Amino acid sequence: MIRKIALLAGLSLLITFLMPRRAALDFDFVPGETWESETLTAPFDIPVYKSPEQLASERKTLLEGFQPVFRLDTLVASVQLRNLAADLNADPRLTAEERLRVLDAFRSVYRKGIVSESERAAYADRMVRIDSAHMLQTCFAADLFTPSTAQAHLKAQGVDPELASRYLSPSLSYDASLNARLREQLLSRLSRTEGIVRMGEVIVSDGQMIDRHVATLLTSYRREYESRLGQGASGIVLFAGKLLIVASILTLSYVFFRYFSRKRFAGWKPLLFVFTLYAVMAALMAFVVRTQFLSPYIVPLPVVAILLLAFFDTRIAIFGNIAVILIASLFVRFSFEFFTVNFLAGTVGIFVVRHYYQRHSVFKAVGAVFLAGAAAYVAFLWMTSGTLNVDYTGVLWFVVSAFLMLAFYQLVYIFERLFGFVSDITLLELSDTNQPLLLQLAEKAPGTFQHSVQVASLAESAAKEIGANPLLARAGALYHDIGKMENPFYFVENQTGNFNPHSMLSPSQSASIVRSHVTEGIMLARKYRLPAVIQEFISGHHGTSKIYYFYAEEMQKHGSVERPEDFIYPGPKPVRREVAICMMADSVEAASRSLASYDRASIDALVEKIIDRQIAEHQFSQADLSFAEVTRIKELFKTRLNNIYHGRVSYPSAA
Repeated sequence: MIRKIALLAGLSLLITFLMPRRAALDFDFVPGETWESETLTAPFDIPVYKSPEQLASERKTLLEGFQPVFRLDTLVASVQLRNLAADLNADPRLTAEERLRVLDAFRSVYRKGIVSESERAAYADRMVRIDSAHMLQTCFAADLFTPSTAQAHLKAQGVDPELASRYLSPSLSYDASLNARLREQLLSRLSRTEGIVRMGEVIVSDGQMIDRHVATLLTSYRREYESRLGQGASGIVLFAGKLLIVASILTLSYVFFRYFSRKRFAGWKPLLFVFTLYAVMAALMAFVVRTQFLSPYIVPLPVVAILLLAFFDTRIAIFGNIAVILIASLFVRFSFEFFTVNFLAGTVGIFVVRHYYQRHSVFKAVGAVFLAGAAAYVAFLWMTSGTLNVDYTGVLWFVVSAFLMLAFYQLVYIFERLFGFVSDITLLELSDTNQPLLLQLAEKAPGTFQHSVQVASLAESAAKEIGANPLLARAGALYHDIGKMENPFYFVENQTGNFNPHSMLSPSQSASIVRSHVTEGIMLARKYRLPAVIQEFISGHHGTSKIYYFYAEEMQKHGSVERPEDFIYPGPKPVRREVAICMMADSVEAASRSLASYDRASIDALVEKIIDRQIAEHQFSQADLSFAEVTRIKELFKTRLNNIYHGRVSYPSAA
């Protein structure tokens, strides 16, 4: 108990720490509608924050007017001009005036600066600044020289093109780090607010239309309210309130699981598994709400319901679905919409997947979850906008969530190994009659194998009839009699001819052999590492009922039974509904083989007699079965057995 309390407390603190540090306001609004609450006045001075769209527009305008800075490298000009002068002086064909004219032409080009073709093209439509010895000069980027335009300029002044190309190199360079800092400085001057609402001023009046301006005021009020209440003493109270809500949800989950599934949640591992799912989803929500570009709908909350259904039952899955969505809703502002969308999606997933017989059933369930969630999301879009012309791109988040659900479901095998659970996938594999243990049963005890197949068919149908797990009922029934492999010929279904080995034994010895098939079966199940839930069928399919045939024989021989416990199966009584169903199916199927007449009245009477006797012995007292469900099972068995043993046409003998 201490371990469970520590788990509840620790998880409550963890989830609360993951939540955003903001207060929850008791109002919501939709632009275009009227304010239906009482008049709202400012409890303190409220800066009016600009909308994200307005800020983005102003940011874009600022950046469009930004003048990038190019650094002028005077060393490039100095080196190139020195080399040029040396070559000109070495040419005897040139006069001093011609040498001076060429040098002056190159100096004028380098004075303005040469930039690369790509960098000038990137800023050709704006003003740029030239940084020369920490002095900024402004000019049009289109007026800057590039190597090609400088060459054309020099050629127009009579300079040899070959000579021009040899001594032209870019001397202007774009300084990325400097320009980044300058952009940040420019954007830092952008005001996030436009005006202020003084304390006591009316923000919105009762019945007032919520136009764009009022919506901005309400958004600013909520932002300021949340930031103020997340600090100091109010922050502690805020944290305590959230902690209390989370702890209440987790405690109620524990109480619900213990009340409706006491046996499965007797230990701490099942509770740890459920709470681990809660914690993982809370961590994903914490990550998503702290990003600027992800939607909370990307978090695959409905997978919790599907995983709980894989290991538990529908009630646990439905409540777990509600609990995890309640916790996740505490992370978002639009909590009612978020809760409704995910609740519908998760519930649809539960009803679609239930217990499946093909692996693609999971894909069908995820597809149904996607359609339900997307449809509910679109419905809220229509409700809040009042038009069909809305942005439907948000549906794409549900597509990503569907793929995440498929990815999470692949962890089923790991969860089985970590927590000792059995999923429907494992039950499907165990139901394959080519499993080694079932092949041995078919070889060593063929009659028992055929009996087990018939019992499995009856149990599966009965489980479907009352809403139990048909896969579990089928798998458990296939293995319930594996202990008979140790002494197969001591069981009537495996005997051939008229010889019965029990004729050489006393009733107590015979009862001991028959009784031992339960303990032998448990030993075999452990040897082959069958799941504990399958072992329940082996130990509980007879409950604590009497071995009537040999008990009656002992009474007939000796007039009394000295040790009645030797003629009683070791039990325990069935706890799961599926084990109780297997007990009924096993007894009815075995007894039906001994009927002298297979008419409807005989079969109906047999079913009533056997199951009523089990009820009278309180064999189902620990199983979650109602009298109405038992009645439905009886009727099903009667119908199935009458179909199996129906009358057949007599064929004429060959002439």
